[in-house]
Amino acid sequence: MSRRETIKEKRSWLKNFFTHRQHPIMILSYTTKYMWLLAIPLAKYLIAAKFNFQSWFQAHWVDILTITFIFGYAFLRWIFVYYELEEDCIIAHTGYFGITRTKVYFAEISSLSLSQGYISRLIHSCAVYIDTDAKSLQNADIMLTLTKKRAFELYHFATAKCKNKPKYVYNSKKSLLVIFSLIFSSTLSGMIIVLSVLYEAYRIVGREAEEQILRRVNTEIAKVPVLAEVPEYILIAGGVLAGGWLISFLSNLMRHWNFSCTRCADLFIIRSGIGTRRRHVLYRDRVNYIDLRQSLLMKICKITSVSAHCTGYGKRRLEISALIPITTNGQVDRSLKMLMPKIPPVKSDISTGKADLGRFITIPLICTFIPIVSGRGALYFFPNWKREITILVILTTIPLLWLVIVKAAAAFTTSIGFENGYCTLSYCKWYSFHKSIAALDRVSMVTVMQNPFQKISHTCAVRVYTNSENTDYHAVKGLNYDKVIKLLNRNGYAV
Repeated sequence: MSRRETIKEKRSWLKNFFTHRQHPIMILSYTTKYMWLLAIPLAKYLIAAKFNFQSWFQAHWVDILTITFIFGYAFLRWIFVYYELEEDCIIAHTGYFGITRTKVYFAEISSLSLSQGYISRLIHSCAVYIDTDAKSLQNADIMLTLTKKRAFELYHFATAKCKNKPKYVYNSKKSLLVIFSLIFSSTLSGMIIVLSVLYEAYRIVGREAEEQILRRVNTEIAKVPVLAEVPEYILIAGGVLAGGWLISFLSNLMRHWNFSCTRCADLFIIRSGIGTRRRHVLYRDRVNYIDLRQSLLMKICKITSVSAHCTGYGKRRLEISALIPITTNGQVDRSLKMLMPKIPPVKSDISTGKADLGRFITIPLICTFIPIVSGRGALYFFPNWKREITILVILTTIPLLWLVIVKAAAAFTTSIGFENGYCTLSYCKWYSFHKSIAALDRVSMVTVMQNPFQKISHTCAVRVYTNSENTDYHAVKGLNYDKVIKLLNRNGYAV
């Protein structure tokens, strides 16, 4: 073999070696976060020493060796983590030094997801998640950070069956996406982001600087006459809640902007996002159930959000498993028929009504008196705090009264039905109304439960468990016990 051929062979081997490795950015990811606590002071000392490497090394050789060891370990871990593509499967070697070997057959994949943030696009990296029904943990079966080119090779391989096939595309209106983000924004998730930023700021600027900023904010607030009358803790709580909700709203809007869902062959291809761009490939026969979700305001405004519960879809942080983010009641049936043509209309076999109203609102109504009675008791012991206690009682009573109204509406919408291999479950969970449609082959178990009060009223709660990574069930309450038993027996569920 000539020298030129030897060099060519070595280049080919080297290229193949790096082809199925992760993006080099993962070397930094594998280093510990505390490494930077050593690296930044070392850089400062080097600058202070006017780049006199000899004296710098003599003074800080322990820290330098520690950082070298950390980078060496991270590089070795990156070398040992790789994947292999075969005709019918993908094999990932992950974990410490690649000792964990995961083999996933393409025929068993439930979902494949690609995610690219701002920084990822700059460095041409892409996170890839592959999930199957076989794993019940929260993490993906295979999770890799690849170069954009390799990630999209997997994506095009997964969607190759759509080539030259008819496509049915649903595009969400941007005005409706704003409403969707308003409705589904979570104050809690926004607060987590705010608190994380505050904590990181505290670590960077220190406690004294943070206190100076807070004092400056309090001084500016005190200048506003209306706000000066409000107790400080109420302002802080309101500010955190409002800020958390606003951040959650903006992140929701950016996450679902340009949302589109395409049905092609046996796949759903979903794209969304302007900040972090996401692509999801869902296998339609692996969708566990479809959930039509509404709040009371959405019911009044006649709009609906549709979710597709499929293993791996919507389980990443702050993700929502949207199939149709939001649409009008008039459009939802037509859109579902286009995306899920196999789902037949299922009539309700058992439903609740006016006679069941009392059972639905009794417990929420009793709960509304708890803050009122507690407030009265607190005033007895702390009479000087009348204003603060009154505000807290009002703030806690309003959502409980709203729950009474929601449960009153639920008395007229709760139902269950079985037909043509599908079941439809309409129920209310806290403040949300759900209409879940599941194929019977995705139903794992059905149970009927009765508490002492339900035994007296001869009603029951039906729990329908569907296939999922977690123990997921739909609880339909307040149904007539005898009718439920007959219906379940007729459909092959002996309870």
